[in-house]
Amino acid sequence: MSRRLTRNPFLIFSPFLFIYSWFIIAHKWPKLYGDEIRYVDFAHNLIHGFYSPAAPHINLWNGPGFPLVIWPFIALHVPVLYITLLNALYQYFAVVMLYKSVRLVASHTIALVAALLLAIYPNAFSVLPILYTEALTVFLISAFVYSITLFYAKRKNKHLIIAGLLLGFLTLVKIIFGYVLILGLVISAVTALFKRNKTNALKSSYIFLLALGVTLPYLAYTYRLTGKPFYWGNSGGMSLYWMSTPYEHEYGDWKVPQLNNHQYPILFKSAETVAILKKNHAKEIQFILKHNELEQDALFKQYAIRNIRQHPFKFIKNYYYNASRMLFNFPYSYSYQDGAIVTNIISGSLILFSAILGLIATWVNRRSLIFPVKLLLLISGVYLGLSGALSAYPRQFDVMMPVLLFWLGFLAARIPTPTFRFVDENANIDDISLQDLSGTGIDIEKTVKD
Repeated sequence: MSRRLTRNPFLIFSPFLFIYSWFIIAHKWPKLYGDEIRYVDFAHNLIHGFYSPAAPHINLWNGPGFPLVIWPFIALHVPVLYITLLNALYQYFAVVMLYKSVRLVASHTIALVAALLLAIYPNAFSVLPILYTEALTVFLISAFVYSITLFYAKRKNKHLIIAGLLLGFLTLVKIIFGYVLILGLVISAVTALFKRNKTNALKSSYIFLLALGVTLPYLAYTYRLTGKPFYWGNSGGMSLYWMSTPYEHEYGDWKVPQLNNHQYPILFKSAETVAILKKNHAKEIQFILKHNELEQDALFKQYAIRNIRQHPFKFIKNYYYNASRMLFNFPYSYSYQDGAIVTNIISGSLILFSAILGLIATWVNRRSLIFPVKLLLLISGVYLGLSGALSAYPRQFDVMMPVLLFWLGFLAARIPTPTFRFVDENANIDDISLQDLSGTGIDIEKTVKD
């Protein structure tokens, strides 16, 4: 009985629920700020029976998943602090789900270490007190990992269906996963056509199709508003525009349309910086902002594609900077250095080193990988590849930590434990008999006399 209690993840990690709750209460800002305002506005729209305003001022900046979650609380006038406390639950259940996932493919110790690493991950704390989507996203990804691992372990179709539903709702929360679904479905379908063993590819295709089915009502809604099929949102154009910037000392991070450099990490409120931004971008952005929201998205994409064609190597550099920001939270255009970035550099370096070793081990043992690992690597690879093509930040990478830790936990259970002890060359010399040396050409009698 006591062993069962000490192996119960809900009990083991329960202290973190209180830690997360305390952290949110201690650090929650009294007012809404940043993206919080937009999510609450969308929730108010849902209360009044619509999601986006009508044309020409269509607003599909993010998917409806998160506003749907907070909508009942906003309707009941629950204080934002209490709504934000849901982040503590999301993070706690994400840790529990990760433990249960790893435990299906590895030992209790490995599962415990993986879950603890997620529980104390520094970047998770940075977004806990904010009414953002990251905590919910981490939970949904952990639950998805658990569902497909349960399907692998128990071979019950209900777990595959649950995985598809979770991936679909995740897409409504983070619309970039819409493109992951489409590309993942294409890759899985092509693999099924050309591979002899089609089983895993077909399973993946079913999951992607189920997920797309979840998003169909939203896609039908956006089609009715815009007349465009598979229109996920209108936020990608501006992000791609800043990612494609051809100017030196600009690294692909997002800037506000007012070009006043008022965004993370630390405000660089110098007249010189604002003058540089306006010199580089004011003419284009002023022209774009004269149009409605959908036209703005299209124009930002046009300018971005032009920049990429004219300056392909700068785009590659910006992609590299994006990858660096996701891992190390550095560099940022026209910004002061931030000492907190040192923590990101240390943690990011450990993650990068572990991932490189993991990729080597995965490639060497690629024929022995289980279905959940293959599917998760496909999804995370496509997601991170797409994220690198937009203005990216650590929180774009952080949501994939459950996948990273599950993958490394799976590998750790199958790779021999390394040792740092030297091999004792004389350890077995006393066990060698004279009979063993008789066929070696050594003159035994002469050796003994000497």
